[in-house]
Amino acid sequence: MSTIMMVRHGQASFGEKNYDRLSRRGREQSRVLAEYMIRIGLSFDAVYAGDMVRQKDTAHEILAIYRLQDRNLPELKVLSEFNEYSSRDIIMAHIHDAAGEDPDLKADLKYIYDDKKAFQRVFEKIMMRWISGEADKPGVVRWQDFCGRVRTGLCKVMGDNGRGKTILICTSGGPISAAVQTALELSDEKALRIAWQIVNTSMTSFVYNDERMALTSFNNASHLALLNDPAWVTYR
Repeated sequence: MSTIMMVRHGQASFGEKNYDRLSRRGREQSRVLAEYMIRIGLSFDAVYAGDMVRQKDTAHEILAIYRLQDRNLPELKVLSEFNEYSSRDIIMAHIHDAAGEDPDLKADLKYIYDDKKAFQRVFEKIMMRWISGEADKPGVVRWQDFCGRVRTGLCKVMGDNGRGKTILICTSGGPISAAVQTALELSDEKALRIAWQIVNTSMTSFVYNDERMALTSFNNASHLALLNDPAWVTYR
């Protein structure tokens, strides 16, 4: 059996003009993760990331720590199949209709990119509307197509690496939840809901062979728990 470890990117820059870059805390989380992985003896035969900045930078921070400790890993490979969906595009496409269906959303709209709780309320309601497939919008990826893209990426990774390999993929909550959905045959709603629980730089692992992929651990953030400070545990 081979192993795939999917790592969610470090904390991104929530509330800033460019969300798609690691915050200072996000870079620190990535380094702490790398140090933890070295300490428990993890090495990787291949390292992948999506081509979003926060995903690639998480991988680069990990690779840098391994190099500092003379434990070189293979060069990073980038696969856009592991990119996150654009929650902003989905929100903007659905917000008018969703607000008409639920007037309570209007009170939160002014604050969705400044107030994390307001964002989460709006986000959850609109995302559930999105995955239903009953209100598809032109130019906005469908949830089912997004999951299909992630599965294509996983198939590429599994096909390019032989048996007994351990593979690292730095990605985002959406692709991780899509992979978990595939492994556990979850409903779309359950898959989306677990995405909201995924901690920055947490580890989700699978084993696979020619026939199947099985989940072995989910949302493991032991490296952050060991710091004994809840400020390290973030979700953006």
